[in-house]
Amino acid sequence: MNVPPLLRNITCEHRDAVTHVLGPVRPEPRWAPPDLDVLFLCFTNRCGSNFLAQLLASTGAFNEAGEFFNAPTVLKHAMERGLRSLPAYFSALSVLVPHTGRIAAKVAIGQLLMLADAGILDALRGRATYLLLKRQDQLGQAISRVIAWQTGRWSSAHASDIRESALLFDRVMIDTQQAWVANENAAFSRFFSANGIVPVHVTYEDLLADPRPTIEAVGATMGLTGLCARLEKVAIRPQANGINGAWRSAYLTRS
Repeated sequence: MNVPPLLRNITCEHRDAVTHVLGPVRPEPRWAPPDLDVLFLCFTNRCGSNFLAQLLASTGAFNEAGEFFNAPTVLKHAMERGLRSLPAYFSALSVLVPHTGRIAAKVAIGQLLMLADAGILDALRGRATYLLLKRQDQLGQAISRVIAWQTGRWSSAHASDIRESALLFDRVMIDTQQAWVANENAAFSRFFSANGIVPVHVTYEDLLADPRPTIEAVGATMGLTGLCARLEKVAIRPQANGINGAWRSAYLTRS
């Protein structure tokens, strides 16, 4: 895989931690991936990735895409199983994750680059599908990110002891998060373009309006017919409430 030079400036705390314990991220000689198809759900936090992961899992064709390449998860299983490289950990996913011949996994751009440098994406050519999920309302995503940073509640499944009255509106942080989201999404696009990859493009807004076209597009790309999401199995719900609207108004009023 070709990693454009501009993307080498992207920092990834997960890669740093994995490198510290397992050594440099690089291909493992004679390594071959398990006999699985892989769906990479490419995301930025607060774009609806957990909702989409549960939608895909509700079809029965996928596991619930998790953040399997977060450093604590990688290192926990590496230490328990004596794994000495990222490719070896990837192979272990076929045992660690219940599956039906395919595995769905969430990846941030830094993690995708890590997998590229480890030779994993090259080894998966022809068996990997990339789904890029974006949120059109980047201001809403930025506000959601700032709120989540303050509450620690990154999905509706998480609990928080922080009251709304304790949350602090921070224009600079909102601007910072908008820029971060834009840069991450641009990096995904640059990586895909450099490698001739055409991902399945999905927006959070379209997903909320009607998830069927997304599920059908994934099925068509992966050769799976008749995929149907069962919404009654999806526990994730939008978290936006009055505080999101109030912060949006404050942001736009003071612009």
